[in-house]
Amino acid sequence: QRLALVAGHAWSALPGARPRRIPDRWRGPLMALAIVAVALVLLVPVRMSVLAPAEVIAWDAMAISAPMDGVIVSFSVSPNEAVRRDAPLFRLDDTTLKARRDVAQRQLQVARADALAVAQKAFASDASRADLAALQGRVAERQAELEGLEAQLGRTEVRAPADGVVVFADVNDWQGRPVSTGERVALLADPAETGVLIWLPAADALDIEPGAELRLFLQTAPLEPLSARLVQTSYQAVLSPDGIASYRLRARFVVEDSARATRLARIGLRGTAKLYGDRAPLGYYLFRRPLASLR
Repeated sequence: QRLALVAGHAWSALPGARPRRIPDRWRGPLMALAIVAVALVLLVPVRMSVLAPAEVIAWDAMAISAPMDGVIVSFSVSPNEAVRRDAPLFRLDDTTLKARRDVAQRQLQVARADALAVAQKAFASDASRADLAALQGRVAERQAELEGLEAQLGRTEVRAPADGVVVFADVNDWQGRPVSTGERVALLADPAETGVLIWLPAADALDIEPGAELRLFLQTAPLEPLSARLVQTSYQAVLSPDGIASYRLRARFVVEDSARATRLARIGLRGTAKLYGDRAPLGYYLFRRPLASLR
């Protein structure tokens, strides 16, 4: 408004300039023409799109879980470190298991000695022959218990099931922490097989089906967007890490951008995804949120 006043004042100060006004007979047609022009512009078909927070994830990551209940005492790798197959990852406390194994070994020795003594007496005593079967069963029981403890001790050191990158937050978050059987400690990911995880807010959701196009603008490379295609959509909205009801979408980079994705899209990087839907009039694109509120 101020710019218009200054421009009008400057225009009126020019030599030969005269204030001009639109004749009354032209005002009606010009107003109608402007309304028609605005209506035609609002009818122009445009591509529906929406912005949503996104993160680069490992596509087929393997969960590294605790094999049994215990306490993590040490890590052999650092976060996001590349490892080879069978490389040690972390170790659980085995003090209690070793003590139980020593006790089981002594109990097995005692059971074997008792069975041997009864076996020697069984040649001359029918009662000893009757007790021999029970003692041999006890020996087998002690042997099975010892083998089970040995197997548990072999699982205290967790190793990598395949080549990849170990993804977890911080070593200090896990050292000395008790874990239960099956609790996920880290992920083993292939850095070349990455994808995009998108949290689409329910309030901004479009009718987007698998196969839809999207572009990922990473915070580390905002001027180099990466193209991807939607692979999976969720039917129910869940709470995102930001506490917003959102749909969980997964996408994979297109083949044409695979080289750039390998260079730019490191696992864990965040950015903004622009998802594209069907075409709709520009008026619907601009007033979609007000229309939803009015509904």
